[in-house]
Amino acid sequence: MRLGHPLRTDQPSSPGTMRISRARLAIFTMPVLLFQAIEMAWRAYLPRFLTLDVGITLGLVGALMLGARLLDAVADPVLGWLSDTVRTPLGLRRPWMLAGALLVPAGALLLFLAPPGTALVQIVGASLLLHLGYSCIITPHGGWGLELSDDSHQRTRIMGAKVWFGLLGSLGLIAVMALMERSFAIARAGQMEVLGWVIAVLAPVTVLAVIMMFRERPDTDRPSTAVRPLALFAAILRDRSMRAILFLYMVTGIIDAAAAGSFLFLAEDALGLNGWGATLLLVQPVLALATLPVWSRISARIGRQRSLMIAYGWQAVTAPLIFFIPDGQPLVFAAFLAMRALGWGVDYMLLRAMVADLADRPSPRAARLGGTYYGMSSVTLKLAMGLGGGGALWLIDLMVRQSGTGTSDVAIRLAYALPAMVLAPIAVMRLGGHDRNTQSASLLVA
Repeated sequence: MRLGHPLRTDQPSSPGTMRISRARLAIFTMPVLLFQAIEMAWRAYLPRFLTLDVGITLGLVGALMLGARLLDAVADPVLGWLSDTVRTPLGLRRPWMLAGALLVPAGALLLFLAPPGTALVQIVGASLLLHLGYSCIITPHGGWGLELSDDSHQRTRIMGAKVWFGLLGSLGLIAVMALMERSFAIARAGQMEVLGWVIAVLAPVTVLAVIMMFRERPDTDRPSTAVRPLALFAAILRDRSMRAILFLYMVTGIIDAAAAGSFLFLAEDALGLNGWGATLLLVQPVLALATLPVWSRISARIGRQRSLMIAYGWQAVTAPLIFFIPDGQPLVFAAFLAMRALGWGVDYMLLRAMVADLADRPSPRAARLGGTYYGMSSVTLKLAMGLGGGGALWLIDLMVRQSGTGTSDVAIRLAYALPAMVLAPIAVMRLGGHDRNTQSASLLVA
């Protein structure tokens, strides 16, 4: 298979080939609002809240960021396999999503409403509940999304819609945070309390909207015995194209999480823009809402692989400019963020569409693989985010300790930009060096 180009598939024989209306896509992607809220809070807001308001050291917060992703490393692929194979009266995907809709509110309220001096064991336990519930929703929902259409171009459209509506939702959340920050001067703890309640309400509302409005794909051709999960995971990883996609997921996650985890430190500590953090977070989602449909059309013309090369190359070129942004200049910083946003979200859209192509290939041993494929890509992304977010915090903490000044402008800028400066060029070379004539190995051999 050539990365960035659709696989040849059988002629579709199910309603999965029909074009899904924008209204139905909006309903199906409603859980993405929840995902965005959790990820935004986890990567951008929680590090400062737990450090400055709850009283946990920056090093322990970095360890928590990584530890939660290690939990995902087990939960995501297992839940993906379970949601592919375990039949219930409610279907394959629905029961797990309903379980997540109960776990997420419990974890969110315990974590986001934690008062100063809260014991570390409660913070860890709440984080585990939140992330386990998150995995119970995102992995089955992601597998379900991979099966909505048999057409490659429709898959790009569906994955683009998930990213687009997710950005729209995150834009609304950030706008609320900015309003609390700029207009009402609500303290960080108050902002986190609002965010916790938003997540607690979004979980059941968005899950119920999907399971009530959509039917799962008919499951009449399943084999009577399921493929063993470890054998299935190993077979998928033997696919050269899947390994290439997972590598790009790793690059994307590290770059994105490092920038998000260090963003408020960058805006408030390094650039002296106190009270501007949430407002400046609006820049990238606003620009991406306009640019993602353009990137979707570009990828249809030049291919996903070349589109990804351009997007990663742009990240590599623009990231070092952060070292030239002066202190106390919000408009200059906003212009820098707008420049970076021109390629923001493209990697998520195109990589998910590639995974959908792979998951749709006929398999001699299993009829349903969407959840498993999504789980493996999701856990790779989450582990990368744990490494990127935790690594950025550890780098800041290490350089601050060595400098002994209590803050470090260079350390924060370096934590923000270094992953993109190093990993984005590697991604471009990996894409450019991929053997375009190699066909993917057959999956799930006996």
